[in-house]
Parts: sequence; structure tokens; C-alpha cells
Amino acid sequence: MNIETDEEVGKSLSDYLALAKRRKRIMAITAAILFVVGLLAAVLWPATYRSTAVILIESQDIPPDLIRSTITSYAVQRIEEIKQRIMTTGNIMSVVQRFELYSDRELNRLTRSEISKKFRDNVSVEPISADVIDPRSGNPTKAVIAFKLAFDGDEPQKVHKVTNELITLYLNENLRGRTEQSNSTSDFLSSELKSLDTLLKDLESQLSTFKEKNKGSLPELNGYNLNTLDRSEHELIEIKTRMQDLESRKIELASQLAQLNPSAPTILADGKAVLSDSDRLRALQSDYRRKAAIYSPDHPDLMRLNREISVLLQTQGNNNDAKDVGKQLQVARDQLAQAREKYTGEHPEIKKLTEVVSKLEIELQNANRGTPEVIPDNPSYVLLDTQLKSIESEIASLVTKSQLLKENIKENEQLLLKAPSVERDYQVLLRDYDNTRLKYRELSEKQMQAELGKSLEQERKGERFTLIQPPEIPEEPLSPNRIAIVFIALVLAIGFGVVAGIIAEALDPKVYGEKSIEAITGISALVLVPFYEIPVDDSVRKKSTLWIFAGIAVVVLIFIVLFNFFVKPLDVTWFLLLHKLGLN
Repeated sequence: MNIETDEEVGKSLSDYLALAKRRKRIMAITAAILFVVGLLAAVLWPATYRSTAVILIESQDIPPDLIRSTITSYAVQRIEEIKQRIMTTGNIMSVVQRFELYSDRELNRLTRSEISKKFRDNVSVEPISADVIDPRSGNPTKAVIAFKLAFDGDEPQKVHKVTNELITLYLNENLRGRTEQSNSTSDFLSSELKSLDTLLKDLESQLSTFKEKNKGSLPELNGYNLNTLDRSEHELIEIKTRMQDLESRKIELASQLAQLNPSAPTILADGKAVLSDSDRLRALQSDYRRKAAIYSPDHPDLMRLNREISVLLQTQGNNNDAKDVGKQLQVARDQLAQAREKYTGEHPEIKKLTEVVSKLEIELQNANRGTPEVIPDNPSYVLLDTQLKSIESEIASLVTKSQLLKENIKENEQLLLKAPSVERDYQVLLRDYDNTRLKYRELSEKQMQAELGKSLEQERKGERFTLIQPPEIPEEPLSPNRIAIVFIALVLAIGFGVVAGIIAEALDPKVYGEKSIEAITGISALVLVPFYEIPVDDSVRKKSTLWIFAGIAVVVLIFIVLFNFFVKPLDVTWFLLLHKLGLN
């Protein structure tokens, strides 16, 4: 009876029981298929074993305040860096071939990259943190004090060996990396220090050359140059004042000297005084005038007096000429000294006066040649003459000193004028030198710290990895949980069996039970006719059962194929199963 309706028919417990009785076959088949698949998965799923080791990150033996290590990266960062260095394809393939982790079939089927990825997935590194107090800030924080290193595999012995190998690689790589980094840091700082040393010596040479070239115009000598200039100007003023006083005194002494006779009267043994030439001349002239009034011109006395007077007059005249030239020479020298105070050595006035002095000196020499040298013996004359010569000598000395002071003043003025440009260039050189020297000092300190850090790593006194829990051969597999798989398969089988029965009932257009008929027609049933199975129905049922078992076989076959290609080859699984059962 095929009757379609949109009305829902309320069902009781007896209806659900009747539904389960009608659909028991499909429910049982569905549940059986799922349970068998789950059971096969629980039995055939290969066991995974894990071997775990704990490596402690020990801090350096010497306090960091005394010697600071050159490795400043965090522990987690170093662990990850070491992992990346170790987990290279070359290292992984070496470990895989050494311990025969995969069968030849898997090695031929998978590429090197796939094998490396599979190996990396089996390696796990888990940091272990602890609550500590930060020594710098004093605040509580978390610090990585150790880490777990584990490897997952199918065979406990191989898992244990691979874990040991990984531990060795981690410890050696950490040691090699820290040593290499400390050596690299020290070598780099040494190289930079040599470069800075060369640059510093070059700057020192430039500074030395610059100071030598501008030794009087350096900034630190500006104060000295100003003081020297002021002192020189003050001394020059004092010298001018002193020269004016000496000139006045010289004029005074010259006037006094002109009034004295160089020769003093000579006293003979008999007590008579011998007159000087000038006095003798005046006495003879007086005697000549007296006798000329008495005697004739031819008188012998007059002739004798006349001859003596002539000789004295000639001698006196030569002396007077030499004195006049000497006086002119002295005046010319004084004028030359005064001109030198006003003008430079190349001034025309200086050249003119120098030429006049030279001519007068020659005239004085010629005049003195024809005049016998008269040595003054008058004490007063000698005293004044000595004082006059002393003043003249002092004046000459002051003139020379004045010239030197003027030259110093001129030189100091030139140095002060040159000082700004010299200071600018000097400050540039000095700034570069100071910066380089400061950088050299800082780099030298860092290089010393790097050498200490290098010794720290070489003597194994720095931060290091220490194996505190060696890996053990795993006795129990990490996965799978076969009991859980069976239980989950049972629950899923029952659930999916019920769902399959409900779906089959919903897709069946037939009407079952008097309540359904009454609900559809609204008429109560008079008679119930029981179901009678004919031979045709039995044949159909057998064909249906055959197809169901064929479907189960296909599902199992597909599961086995997928397991072989994506989980583990069947030959390896069969070997492991026999080993597990103790048959191999």
C-alpha cells in the first residue's frame, strides 16, 4: 500500500521497537561494519613510542657583574637557533640512514624533503619555565631554565638511540655555537681596534704636523700671545720713556764735557806745571804780542814764537775738525735711532740717515789719521766722557731692544689675526681625534670584555646545556589508545546503526501498523492480517545481504589500501604485529 501524506504520525515506544525490528538488519550491518573498521584500526594502528630527555640550562659560574658573556640572546631563541642548525636535510638523512628509521620502500617512495619534514614532525622541543626574580628590576618573571627534547617513532630501541643522537647534536652545537660566537666577537673587535689604532695614529700625525705648522697660533696660546703683546707694548713704552731720559742726560753731559779741557796740566819734577796745547798756544800768543811791541819782526825770539804758534795752530785746527765731524756723526746717529723707532728698515728716511752716518764715519777716520790721538787725562773730562759713552751704549742697547720688541709685537699681532682660521681647522682635527680616541677607548674595553668572554667559553665557565635526565627506552607506547579507539568505534557503530535505521525508515514509502492507517484514513481497522513471507521475498533478501557483505569487503579493502599508503606499509605493520604477539 503506497500512500503519501505530509502529516506526522506520533509514535510510541512500541512503534520504535517495531521500527528497530523492521530495520534490524541494516542497523546491525552498519554497526558491524563501523565496529570492524574501528577494531581493525585499534589492532593495526602502529604504536608510537616517545623517548624524552631533559636538558638543564645552567647559568655561568662567574657572576655576570664581574665578567659579562658575549652571548646575549635568550634561551628560547638559542634553542630554536640550534634546532634550525641541526634539523637540516643533510643531518636528518644521515640520522635516518644510520639508524634505519624508514624502510627501503618508504625511502624510495618519499623525497628527501618529505622524509625531513616527517622527521621534524617527530622531534619535539618543549621549554621548561620557572618563576624567578629579575635581578635588574627586582620584579617576578618567568625564565626558561631547561627544555625537554623528545623523539617519536615505531621502535623503542631506535627511538632511544635517535634521542641520544639528538642530545649529542644539541650539546655539541650549543658548545660550538657559543665558542664560535665568542671567537667571532673577539676577532671582530680586534680587527676594528686595529683599524681605529691606525686611524688614531694618522690623526695624531696630522695634529702634530698642524701644531708644528701653526705653533704660535694655536687656540691654547691665544692668552699667552695677548699677554706677550701687552707686555711687549708696555716694555716698549718704558723703553721710550727711558730713552727720552737718557737723551736729556746725554745732552746735559755733552754740554758739560764741551766746557772741559781733555788734558789736565802736567806737573814736572821741579814742581812746574806744563800747559796743554791750547793753554800753551794762548800763552805763546800773549808772549808774542808782548815781545812784538819790543823787538823787530826779525828778532829771533819773535821768529821762534811765530814758528811755535804756527805748529800749535795747525795741531789745534786738525783737532777741531775731528771734533766737528764727531759731533756731526753723533747727531746723525741720534737721528737714525729716532727714525728707526718710527719707521721700518726699508723706509727711505732710514736709508738716507744710514748713508749719512756711513759718510761721517769715513770723514772721521780720515780726520783722525792726520791728527795724533790725544788721550784725555783730565779726571773730570774722563768721568763725564765715560758717563756719556755709557749713556750712548745704553741708548744703543735700548734701540736694539726696541726693534726686537717691535718685531715681537708685529709677530704676535699676525699670530692673533691668524688664530681664528687656525682654531677652526684645529677644532675640526681635535674633534675627530677626540671622537676617535673615545671610540678607541670604548672599543678597547669591549675587546677586553670579549677576551674574557672568550676565555669564559673556552674554559666551560659560561652558560651551558647539561643533561640532567637521560632518555630511557620507552616501555609503553605514546599512542594509539587502543581501548579508547575500540570504545569510540562501538559508540559510533551503535549511533550510526540507529541513524541508518531511521534514514531507511524515512526513505521507505510503505505504511506500517494500524495506527498509521487510522491516522491516514481516519477509520479504525476491523481486522489485522499478519505478514506472510513468500519465497520471492527470501530471494530478494539474500541478494540484499550479499550486496551488503560485498560493500563491507570493499570498505575494508579501501581502508587497508589507505592505511598502506598513508599510515604504514602492510609488510611493516605485519612485522610489528607478529613482534607484538611474540611470533617473530
